[in-house]
Amino acid sequence: MLAGSAIGYAWWRQEHSFRRQPEIKSLAVLPLKSLDAGDNYLGLGIADAAIGRVSRTGRLVVRPMSAVRRYLDEEIDALAAAKQLGVDSVLEGSFQRADDRLRVSVNLLRTRDGASLWTDSFDLRMSDIFTIQDTVAQQIASRLRLQLDTSQQAQLTKRYTSNPIAYEFYLKGAYAYDQRTTANNAAQQLKTAISLFKRAIDADPTFALAHARLAYCYARMAVFQEPTQPAWVERAKEEINRAQELDPQLAETHLVRFQLLYSEFEGYQGEAAVREVQLANELNPSVGHTELTYLYQHLGLEDLAVRELARAFEIDPTSDALKSSTLTLYELQSKYDEYAANQSVRRVGRSEVWYFMGKGRLEEAQKAMDEWSAKQPTHVDLPPMKALLFAVKGDFRAAEAEIPIILSRHPLKDPLYHHAAYDIACVYALEGKSAEAVKWLRESAVAGFHLYPRYTRDAYLNRIRQAPEFIQFLAEMKAENDRYRHEFS
Repeated sequence: MLAGSAIGYAWWRQEHSFRRQPEIKSLAVLPLKSLDAGDNYLGLGIADAAIGRVSRTGRLVVRPMSAVRRYLDEEIDALAAAKQLGVDSVLEGSFQRADDRLRVSVNLLRTRDGASLWTDSFDLRMSDIFTIQDTVAQQIASRLRLQLDTSQQAQLTKRYTSNPIAYEFYLKGAYAYDQRTTANNAAQQLKTAISLFKRAIDADPTFALAHARLAYCYARMAVFQEPTQPAWVERAKEEINRAQELDPQLAETHLVRFQLLYSEFEGYQGEAAVREVQLANELNPSVGHTELTYLYQHLGLEDLAVRELARAFEIDPTSDALKSSTLTLYELQSKYDEYAANQSVRRVGRSEVWYFMGKGRLEEAQKAMDEWSAKQPTHVDLPPMKALLFAVKGDFRAAEAEIPIILSRHPLKDPLYHHAAYDIACVYALEGKSAEAVKWLRESAVAGFHLYPRYTRDAYLNRIRQAPEFIQFLAEMKAENDRYRHEFS
C-alpha cells in the first residue's frame, strides 16, 4: 500500500512538474542525418512530412523547411540550432538505409533545459516509411500536449500516397527543387524536379500532392524561367485541375493558382490572387503569409502587408526572403529612416541608391550607383535607377535616354516590369510631363502596381499633382483601394 502510494505520488509530481513548465509554442524539425553517404533526400523527406503534418493542425508554430534545410550539411548541436531558430522544442534524428531496410532514430528535446520529451528508433522496411511518419507526427502532438480536434488529429496521419516507389520519387523531386541556389541553375533544377515528380505520378497517378508540386514547377518555369513558352502555363493548369480533383484540401494547389493569377499570363489579377492565398492559409495556417505580404504591398494595403509580414517572421525569423519583403515594404512606404536603421537588410544595390536619393544625398547616391554598377553591371534594376538619378539631378535628356534600355530588359511584363514602369513614370513626373507620367503610372498598375497610398506621398510625383490627368488617375486608384480594403480588411 505504501509502495503504491509512493509510486502514485512520484507520478503526480512528474505530471505536475510538466504542467508547470512554460507551454511549448514552437518547434523545429531538423533534417535527419544520414549515417552513410547520400540519401539526403530521405532525411529531408521525413523532416518535411513531420513539419507539414504538425503545422497543418494550426496548434503550433513550426519552422518551415526553408528555415531548417541548412542544418542538413551543417554540423551543429540540436539545442544550439533550436536557439538559433528561436524555438521552444526541437526534433533531431538520424537514419541508415541498407537495401530495403531503413533504421531511424529520433529525439524530441525541450530547448529550455535540454530535457528529452520522447526518443524512439525504428527498424523497418523502406515501404514502411509511412508508419515512421505517422508515429513521429503523433508523438510530437502527444508529447507537446497539443489539444487537437478530430480534423486536426486527422492531419497528423494524412497520407498522400501509399506507394513507396511514388513517394521516393516525390522526395527526390522535392530535394531537386530545393537545390535551386542560383539563377543559373534554377531552370535545370526545376526540370530535374519535373522529371522526378512525373515519375512519382507514373507510379501513383492518384498522388495529388505530386500533381500539385509538378504544377508549381511548371508555373515557376512559365513566370520566371521561360516566359516565352506558353506551354508551361497550360501544363500547370492541367496539373492544378488534376490535383484539385484528387484532393480539394491541398493548400499547395491554391498557391500555384496565386502564382499564375498574379502574372502576365493571367493579367495580374490581384483580388483573385489574394483569395487563393487566403484559401491556402485556411487549409494550412503556416503557409501564405509571405505571399499575402507581397500581394498586399502591391495592392496598396500597407497595414495588412505589415501584419502579414509580422506573422511570416513569427513562423520563420531567419528567412532571407522575408528580408527582401522588408526591403520592398520600406521602398513602397517611403520608410527611409527605418531602412537606414535596419542593418540586416542593407546591401549594395537598388535599395542603397533609393535611400540616398530619397534623403537628397545625391553624391552618396551616385557613389552607391557606381559601386553597384561595378559589381552587377547587367542587373535588371540598374537602368531604371540610373534614369531616376539622372532625373533627380535635372539631367532629363540622359534620363529619357535610359528608357529604351529599360524596356529592352523587359520584353514581356515580367514580375519586375511594374517597378520599371513606375520608375519611368517618376522620370516624366520630375520633368513635369504629366501626360507621359500618368500613362506610365497606368501601365505599372495594369502590370501589378496598385499603390494608392504611395501616389499620395511620393515626392517624385509632386510636379504633376495639379494636372487634371493625375487628379483623375488618383481618384480612380482611391476607389480601387477602397474596394480592396472593404474586401480584405
